[in-house]
Formats: sequence, structure tokens, C-alpha cells
Amino acid sequence: LTGKSVAIKKLLQPFQTHIHAKRTYRELKVLIHLNHPDSQVVQLYNVFTPEKNANEFKTLYLVFNDAGCDLNRMIKKLPPTESYVKHMTYSILRGLKFIHSADIIHRDLKPSNIGTDRNSNATVSFS
Repeated sequence: LTGKSVAIKKLLQPFQTHIHAKRTYRELKVLIHLNHPDSQVVQLYNVFTPEKNANEFKTLYLVFNDAGCDLNRMIKKLPPTESYVKHMTYSILRGLKFIHSADIIHRDLKPSNIGTDRNSNATVSFS
């Protein structure tokens, strides 16, 4: 509808147990808190479910900005140059600084949780 490219994460039965409910709540709370367009952190655009009533509630969809190719795939495709590594490191550190400024620690930072765009900017995500 908007012409923007997005990424969609599908959560199956996000509230099936108390543990799943806590994880889902915590993820949404962090994503909403960190939602800033210039932060080098993935942006949450929308949350929705296709189910019409609470008794049928089994699926939750999270809609994010398209962070591009993940760093893991990018490195496998093309060996990075020194200038690329410097720029990417700077972008990742900007994202982590923003996350840490909100008193949040990213406990699963890895290449597959870092998106890269055409301009070699990094976007940190929480898979």
C-alpha cells in the first residue's frame, strides 16, 4: 500500500505458554521502546493478527523496515574490504550505543542479526 519494502516476522502461538507470552511481551516492549528512524536499529512498523477473535488467536505478525541482506549472507557473497569493515563496524556500534542508551543489552548479536543496505549501513535486529 505504501510502496515501502518491509520484512515480516511470523510468530506462531506466541502466547501458548507463560514462557512464550513473556518472551513475546518482552520482544514487543523492546521493539516499541527502540522505535526511532535514525537509530541503526530495526524499526517496528506494525503488529497484527489475522484472527478475528481471541479464541482463535494463534498467529502474530510483526512488520519491520526492510533491513536488506543480512551481514552473514553479504560476507559469503563478497569478501569485505577494509573500508567496508570500518563503515559497518561504525554503523553497528551506533546501533548498539542506541540500544545501550535505553538500558537494554542485545544478548544475541551475530552477523545474521545485522542487516546491510546498498550504502553499507548496518541495521541491528533482534531475531
